[in-house]
Formats: sequence, structure tokens, C-alpha cells
Amino acid sequence: MRRALVLFVAFLSGAVFLALEIVSSRVLAPAFGSSIHVWGSLISVFLLALTLGYFLGGRLADRRPSYLWLACILFWASAFVLLLPLATVPASQWIAGLGLDFRLGTLIACLAFFLAPSVLMGMVSPYVIKLLAADVAAIGRLSGTIYAVSTLGSILGALGVSFFLIPVMGTRAILLLCGALLIACALVSLLAHAWRGRG
Repeated sequence: MRRALVLFVAFLSGAVFLALEIVSSRVLAPAFGSSIHVWGSLISVFLLALTLGYFLGGRLADRRPSYLWLACILFWASAFVLLLPLATVPASQWIAGLGLDFRLGTLIACLAFFLAPSVLMGMVSPYVIKLLAADVAAIGRLSGTIYAVSTLGSILGALGVSFFLIPVMGTRAILLLCGALLIACALVSLLAHAWRGRG
């Protein structure tokens, strides 16, 4: 049961990660447009976030392998995402008004808005692998399963946002939904922590 709960967390956090990446272009569009430079900055920042998240998540998981710590990571990710609807409009206008090169301004905005929550979401997969490693002898198969489940979630997040949510929901509502889903992931992690305690 605990394994299923944690796999669900990996799936849902993967969905939120790609949903955030898709909707991020709409966050930046009012101040920076939607040119190839915007998309190049977004893709680079999200890939940087995954790189840092995988690295930091693996190190933290070795030091603090706990479902409670996983829940804390997800709560912090949700907090950063839920701040975006409040902060992005004034911050985008301020950055755009600095007179920087357009590409540099776009990159700075991407880093400011999306790096922190994406790094935290990137930490989830290596952390989940560490938590479940004691339950499964085949680490390679476990790792493949976790990354496959997370990537399936990402596919669902990308298609769900671009095909269904964007046409019927505003950017603000989608960001709030992403934050709420991360809170749900944190609560599921707490449930897994409680389940482990009873075990």
C-alpha cells in the first residue's frame, strides 16, 4: 500500500512539473511575448531544475530518508507555485523595465519564477527511489519504474494542460490547481509516513 502511495506521488508530481512548464509560457507572455527566446529560456531553466533536483534529491535522500522530508519538499514546492499568481505580473513588469537585453531579461524571469519549485519537484524521483529501495531487491527495475511513472505523469500534465485546461481555465487557475495538487502529494506522503509508523 505504501509503495502504491509513493508511486502516485511520483506520477502526480511529474504531471505538475510538465503542466507548470507548459503554462509558464503564458505567465511570461504579457511582458516578454512567446518567441523562441522565451521557449529556449524556459526549456533550459526546467532542465537545469531537473539537473539540480536529481542531484540534491539524491544527496538529501541518503542523509534524510524519510516520508516526512518528502512531504516537506512537496509543501515547499506548492508554496512557491501558489506564490506565482501573486508575484509574476509585478515582477515581470519590473524585470522588463530594467532595460536589459531581451534574452537576458527573459532568462532572469524564468529563473526567478520557476527554478525553485522545479528543483524541488525534481528532487522527488530520486527521493522516492531511496525510500522504496529497502522494499525492492532490484534497484534497477525500481528506478526504471519510478522514472517511467513520473514521465507518464508528465505526459498527462502536458496534454491535460495544453489540450483541455488552457482553453477553459485561466493561467491563474491552472497555477492554483498545480499548487493544490502538490499539497495533495505532500498529504499522501504524510499518509505514507503514518503508515510506516504503524508498520
